[in-house]
Amino acid sequence: MLVAILSLVGCAKVALAAPPAADRPVLVELFTSQGCSSCPPADRFVHELPARGLGRDKVVALTFHVDYWDRLGWADPFATPSFTARQEWYADSGRLRAPGGDRAISGVYTPQMIVAGQIHFPGGQSDVALHQIAAAAGRPLAAAPTLSLEATIDGEMATVRVRVARADALARTDDWRVTGALVQKAAETHVHRGENSGETLKEASVVRTLSPRLPLPPNGVAEVVFDFRKPADLAWRNTTLAAFVQSEKTRAVAAVTEIDAPAR
Repeated sequence: MLVAILSLVGCAKVALAAPPAADRPVLVELFTSQGCSSCPPADRFVHELPARGLGRDKVVALTFHVDYWDRLGWADPFATPSFTARQEWYADSGRLRAPGGDRAISGVYTPQMIVAGQIHFPGGQSDVALHQIAAAAGRPLAAAPTLSLEATIDGEMATVRVRVARADALARTDDWRVTGALVQKAAETHVHRGENSGETLKEASVVRTLSPRLPLPPNGVAEVVFDFRKPADLAWRNTTLAAFVQSEKTRAVAAVTEIDAPAR
């Protein structure tokens, strides 16, 4: 269950907080499936990002498990129709482009990696991914907002407060939205059927719950609040909380941040 509300900034006592980042991390999304034999290399790449020097100060990775390959014999336990809908939202936009500059994609595929909401390519292409991450990090964004994230835990619920300080250019349009995610740090799954039958898949940054895309207030500094219920099979110590600001029109990601869930 997820509840999301929008409010002005107020005073709150929090258990854990991340200050506004001085450097802009890059959002990397991977659309994957445990029922797809081409996906494990892409999942391993995401798992290896910190070892490559790309921790959350440089990259926030979110892995979305889609459900359209469940028909191949293995029902991916992390897949939901809403994650497939997010991938289709990208495909329908006509805004995604390949690294060579070509626009548009026909339908959806796995593994698909999307960098900063703009560039897509097969997720197993690690060299391409590293190049595109570096390019996105170096791309100037005059209108980039500043995000800070705070969270408190009460039983199985997490309240996440995203403080958004926006540049004037963002304040003059209603195009931008903020989205929150509850993310499983690491997962290990023994697959018994389908294309990956007999494999033990080790995955990282698995999105378990994604919030609605909420509009930002018209100007200034505001706070967007998300309430997430933790899945029963997930421990708080294996959980992170992320948020990002994204354009509805262009799909460009202007800012992203992530913190560990407060210790219990």
